[in-house]
Amino acid sequence: MTKRAVCVLICCIFVTVTLACKCQFQPAQVSFCKAHWVAHTKIDLRQTKQANPTRKGLNNIRYKVTYGDVFKKPDNISSLPTDIYTPSEPPACGLLLEAGKEYLLAGRIVNGTATTVLCGQILQDDPEAQTYEKVLEWGEVAASLKNRLKIHAFDKC
Repeated sequence: MTKRAVCVLICCIFVTVTLACKCQFQPAQVSFCKAHWVAHTKIDLRQTKQANPTRKGLNNIRYKVTYGDVFKKPDNISSLPTDIYTPSEPPACGLLLEAGKEYLLAGRIVNGTATTVLCGQILQDDPEAQTYEKVLEWGEVAASLKNRLKIHAFDKC
């Protein structure tokens, strides 16, 4: 391989690594406290290239959802919005979720709009159990974590 080909290959690898989403591990308690909302969520519909009032001019994915258990929500709203937005660009840590599946999701509400990203999701407290860049399908959530959410063990932020 020529020097030029090696340089191009190294540059391509660098750009790929630079554009990847990277999240720092944090315990479930920290993720819960930083989130505005946490819920057992079923994805009913995924729509790409949707306008998001909080990210004007950028591509987004909009999920139409129904909620099972809502473990946390802002006090000033009676129910969570049924539309959730996430960035469609991989470097912005958007979530690629499948319609028909159920997930444990956490996110923020800005001006009445629910958003979520990869970083800050509620995960098992064992960093060896899964990668940091993951969203738990509801069936993957350990019984102990479900129980802690249901008995409001994380509410003391």
